[in-house]
Amino acid sequence: MQSGFNTAVLVILCLFIKSGLLASSSFGSNNLKAPRTISFMVTTGDCCGGDDSDPHAVHGLETDDHAFILSGKIADSGGNHDGFVMRFPDFQEDDGILWLLPEEDFNYDWVYTYGLDGKNDGVNAAAEAYGSVFIAGYRSDNKGTAHAFLARLALSDGKELWSTIFPAAKKGRESAFESLQLTSENGLVFSGVTNAKKGSLEGFKSYGNPATGSAFVMYFDQEQLIGNEPPKKPKWYTEFHDNLSGKTVREVPSLGGYIVASSTNDDAQTASVIMIDKGGKTRWSRNYPTHGEITDLTVSRVNEEIDGYLIVGHAQGRVGALDGSITKLSTDGSIVWSKKYGNPVGGEGIFSDLNQENNRFVFDECWGIDSTDDGGAVIACGTGTHCDEFENNEKLFSRCKADPRETWRSLLFRVDKNGKLIWEKTDSFLEEGDDWVPNTAGEYLFFTKDGRLATVLDLDFGFGLQI
Repeated sequence: MQSGFNTAVLVILCLFIKSGLLASSSFGSNNLKAPRTISFMVTTGDCCGGDDSDPHAVHGLETDDHAFILSGKIADSGGNHDGFVMRFPDFQEDDGILWLLPEEDFNYDWVYTYGLDGKNDGVNAAAEAYGSVFIAGYRSDNKGTAHAFLARLALSDGKELWSTIFPAAKKGRESAFESLQLTSENGLVFSGVTNAKKGSLEGFKSYGNPATGSAFVMYFDQEQLIGNEPPKKPKWYTEFHDNLSGKTVREVPSLGGYIVASSTNDDAQTASVIMIDKGGKTRWSRNYPTHGEITDLTVSRVNEEIDGYLIVGHAQGRVGALDGSITKLSTDGSIVWSKKYGNPVGGEGIFSDLNQENNRFVFDECWGIDSTDDGGAVIACGTGTHCDEFENNEKLFSRCKADPRETWRSLLFRVDKNGKLIWEKTDSFLEEGDDWVPNTAGEYLFFTKDGRLATVLDLDFGFGLQI
């Protein structure tokens, strides 16, 4: 989760409800109801280093051979983090709670980890291509300097086929990949941060933001990626000195370019979006001061025709804490609308009586977005309190600690092309016969090939995927 958030406390509340598989029409423009949960696929630290590894997944994808890839970071024995990638099969014959543990019949296929104890390492994103999984993140050398890290793994068994790093141009500075995508030309496009001061790469995704450095985008074509050796340099590379990190890069094929989510390279870190052509040349760049923190971006479509872009994140709330923030942009970057969402009422169990009374304590932190076919989108967030924000006020602190939302829940919601809220859904992972409600939060989301909605979860005890 973001800097200032307690990762161990940030979690989602999802009541598991059995149902059939969701058809793609479930998210069509005529469906106004929140989707029901098919299954939870979850694991503990047993997958990736033991009880103390505290695995935290921030990205996910579905493979062509009907499996899922989740990636992120785990705690190492030296007090820092390693990177991890895990593959497990899509289990559609049954529904319910599926534990991805060594002793269970349903289990993960393989786990890949890397990193030096006590050094900063992590995976921020992955993509499937050429029977492989390409993973992108950062890897530290023996001196503790982080470098942008790219590896190619065999899809079937996770074996490393090759790996390489791309150091910052300035000696002693740091770099990292934050996003990648397979392009329509079967290349890979990446975004991230470079020339950051050593030690300023606090984190990525929901566990922090780089504090210094410049955003970049780089591209590798198919010929560079299919060989037995890693590419030595990209086909092209573009650096944006006025921007901090390329948080997300997405291809816009019909417009012949790429759209990049970033922020300004100053103390304000204002949300910004950059449009570049297929060679990396900037077409336009715009800033959005009212949006708040930017965390992700998606291309917006209506009946397969691109009508703009949607950026997501969170901003100062209407009553004092954070609300989810979405801004819709036209294809030239102009604001179509910008709205805030959050403070869900009601729920199940300990949350059934929730109203608006303590909304000043509630933080709605949104991390992932994917577009629907009507010009709208579905958004993944976490919702709960940060009572330590109110420690200097004994009365407010006491009220905050007594609120059930000190246990975090996942928050999914859908908006239409005009920003109207269609549905919202708060969930917790709840196992039958167990009164414990763990913290849970939505980290990332994507639509599967058959139209189901998959949400990557951070949990008190590990991580998982909600379908």
